[in-house]
Amino acid sequence: MSPPSASPWLDIVPLATRRLVLRQPGFADVPRLALYAGDLAVARMLVAVPHPYGEAHASAFIGDVLASNLAGSSLALAVARQKEPHALAGMISFTREGRSATIGWWFGRPYWGRGLATEAVTAMAGIAFRDPQIDVLVAGAFADNPGSLRVQEKAGFIRTGESLRHSAARGTDVLQIDTSLSRAAFAALSGRPTGAMGRG
Repeated sequence: MSPPSASPWLDIVPLATRRLVLRQPGFADVPRLALYAGDLAVARMLVAVPHPYGEAHASAFIGDVLASNLAGSSLALAVARQKEPHALAGMISFTREGRSATIGWWFGRPYWGRGLATEAVTAMAGIAFRDPQIDVLVAGAFADNPGSLRVQEKAGFIRTGESLRHSAARGTDVLQIDTSLSRAAFAALSGRPTGAMGRG
């Protein structure tokens, strides 16, 4: 029997979008997680993912995610295409800190350039803003990752500044472009009110 959840979000997942499903990850996702996060082209654009990255890393990550999702201060979901719901294509998450939440994501290289990240980010923002305690989402991308910056712009994020973040895969600090998306801006873009918890 699963322990009770303190999460205000798990009752609305899995969540289907036009082409995707955002769902709880599981240990069956470990091989694809290791394959895609172990790709240096992916890992070097992320903060916390080391390189090399193998199945032991992926298994530990899934265990941590499942525990954190239940605890309720963060939510990390596997992203898959609806036609292959069990085949992980990437990950997306946010962590609440006071009235803001930090959102991040990645997709395996075979899924780049299809608009899937924008679709996933928009859906995840909708989940986050169901919590009335979250007023703004903050994100960012390394300056040499224009694709992620385009995703953020298409999802309504605006640039707020620059910072240095340490990349575990690169082993050095990298310039990051910081962005944010307010609740009001998201509501204006999506054309629907936010703040009501529950399945939409």
